[in-house]
Order: sequence, then structure tokens, then C-alpha cells
Amino acid sequence: MSNIKWNVLFKKVKDFLFLFIYSIVSIIHPTVKVILKKISLILIITFVLYSIITFFIRFDRMPSETMLETFEKKELITTSKLRYAITIYPFISKLTEKTFVFSTPKRGDIVLVKDPKIRKKGFLNKFFAYPLYFLTLGRINKMENNYIVKRVIGLPNESIEIIDKTVYINGEPLNEPWLKVHLDKRILNKESSYRDNFAPYIIGYNEYFLLSDNRDYGYDSRNFGSVSFGLINGKVISK
Repeated sequence: MSNIKWNVLFKKVKDFLFLFIYSIVSIIHPTVKVILKKISLILIITFVLYSIITFFIRFDRMPSETMLETFEKKELITTSKLRYAITIYPFISKLTEKTFVFSTPKRGDIVLVKDPKIRKKGFLNKFFAYPLYFLTLGRINKMENNYIVKRVIGLPNESIEIIDKTVYINGEPLNEPWLKVHLDKRILNKESSYRDNFAPYIIGYNEYFLLSDNRDYGYDSRNFGSVSFGLINGKVISK
């Protein structure tokens, strides 16, 4: 008899708890559903607005000290992605390597360019890089690692040469008001380095020769040669 009583009591307690939990869930559920819908809507709107904004402009942190004293390392920079052209895959012109071209880089422009020495990332890496950047509020940025910031010095079809730190375009010395300081006063000869003395170089069609403002310690076209217009992602318009 005692076992039967305990079973009955246990069943009543179980039924009570079930009804209690069901009542609470039935009250809370509609509210939670509404809240989740609002949160989802806010996230979708935020993502769409962010996508629209970043279609026109891009925000980055200066990845290195190669543009001193114009930009400090980790300084926030803004790039206009549509200043020169639009790239819409797969509608790319073989001539310009872009879809629509509005203008071309001018001498002295600061540009955001894909690092020519870094191997192209696969489709899945590119696909997940942007959502990861968005969801982590920029803390995880797999996109910035293959971009560098440089200044346009040589234009298509020009001859460029560096003699004792002075840049010559088509045999004429170039006035560089943006080059404020040489941190290393030494002059290195061609045999030891091409930093200060760079042999005459003919820039190809639709290509640009890029140099760092921190000329003595920069990684630029002296290392990887001129870059094609297709690698230039936009013009840096402000800090």
C-alpha cells in the first residue's frame, strides 16, 4: 500500500510541475518570440546598412610603419573604394581588370592595394572573412592581412630610377613634398641594396610603381615591382 501511495504522490507532483512549467512557457513564449524577431530584424538591417556603406568606403588600421610620417601604425584610415573603379565579378575587363573605370590613380595618391606577394586566398576564405569581420565587430579581420597602403610614384609606361635616394621619372628628378624625412642617412650602393639606388625600370601598361613614405624601411615596388590597376582597391581619402 505504501508503494502505491508514493507512486500516486509522485504522479501528482509530476503533473503539477508539468502544468506549472507549461503555464510559464506558454506565458513567456510569445514574448520571447517577439524579442527574437526584433533582434533578428535589427541584425539584418544593421548588416544590410553596413554592407551598403562598405561597398563605397572601407575602414582599416594602418598595418605597419611603412608610411611614416604620413600615417602612424594602427592609425585609422578611410579608403574610397569607388574613387577609381568598380569591380564586379565575373564581369571584369581584360584591358583594365575592372568592371567600370571612373578615373585612374594620380602621382602622389595614397592607395590601398592587394599585396602582390601574398598568395590568393581561396573562395571559402573570402566567403567567410567578411561575416567573421562583421560578427566580431572588426576584432577578427582576415581581409586586412593581404592589403598594404602605399603612395603612387610611377605611372604607366614611365621610366623610374632611384639615385642616392632621389627618384627620377623619365630622367628628371621628382619633387616629393610628402617625403618629409629619411630616418637612415646612409646611402647604400646597388651592390648591397636597391633601397637607395634602383636601376632604371620601365613601368608596364596599366601598372603603377608604388613607394612607401618611410622610404628607408618600406616594403614596396622596389621589392615586388609595379602593380596592375586590378590590384588597387581604392584611394585613401582621409585619416
